[in-house]
Amino acid sequence: MRSVLTVITIPLLLSLLGCASAPGSGDLETGQAAITPIAPGKGIDDFVLVDCLLPGQIRQLGTRMTYLAPRRSVKSTKSDCAIRGGEFVLFDRSDYSSALQTLLPKAQGGDPVAQTYVGEIYEKGLGLAVPDYASAANWYRKAAEQNHAPAQTNLGSLYERGLGVPQDKTQSLDWYRRAAGLTSDRLIFESTLKAQQAAFKRELALRNQVAASLRQQLRKASASQPSRPATAPAAPGPDQAALQRQAESQRRDAASEADRVRREVHAIQQLKQSESAGGKSSDPGKTAQLGKLELTRNEQYRALLDTSRQLTQAQ
Repeated sequence: MRSVLTVITIPLLLSLLGCASAPGSGDLETGQAAITPIAPGKGIDDFVLVDCLLPGQIRQLGTRMTYLAPRRSVKSTKSDCAIRGGEFVLFDRSDYSSALQTLLPKAQGGDPVAQTYVGEIYEKGLGLAVPDYASAANWYRKAAEQNHAPAQTNLGSLYERGLGVPQDKTQSLDWYRRAAGLTSDRLIFESTLKAQQAAFKRELALRNQVAASLRQQLRKASASQPSRPATAPAAPGPDQAALQRQAESQRRDAASEADRVRREVHAIQQLKQSESAGGKSSDPGKTAQLGKLELTRNEQYRALLDTSRQLTQAQ
């Protein structure tokens, strides 16, 4: 009996720990964003934000058991990701023509973040003659089946609108539910939501930090340009042009992330309507969870729009 209980209990505890330490949830115990200050002038890589996949942490459960935690995906600067031993996916939104070539190898290798980005390129027709919704659905599905929430939301959106796939409200709601992470266990839901909020705060702080540093460096680069008559404005120097490109890339990235969160809000609203239509069969606990998710995502949406505006001013 004891061995059976051990077999049941250990996976359960690992599952709970995995939820509490969701991707990007490190440093929750401090309540602080673990961000290394950017030292202006070190190099352009200090201003390039990437999706960084960090190595798994070795953790101890009790006094006898150690295990390797899953790898964590976080937003970081390119240089910081390298220092921390991570691998990254870079989507330079200021150069859509080469983005697909850069992302496809990682997407074909099974990386869900790269697969979602490729799906976005096809869905929005970024750098393409026209959107390709069928290809977008195909790539979103590959990432969604790996439980990547952004891809699940995007695939649900295609089903809702009938783009690249047959219009199917049931399929749409199913993918929306999976993306929302709704669970009958309130403790797990609250823990996961708290981890997501902490991760978003760290990411937002980093985005704003990069925006502020870019503004400062662009002012310095502009001031160092030799003065010319108003009729012949000076062309930006190499450093200034690179900084402007990074500011534009980060602005588009923040705007795209805001659009993704807006889709999540829409998905949550669709789920709320579905719960309301259920009448007596609706679950009050799920309704409360959806309300909290909607409030959280709306706050994130507004914060990302503000960051996008800051990056517009940086240019």
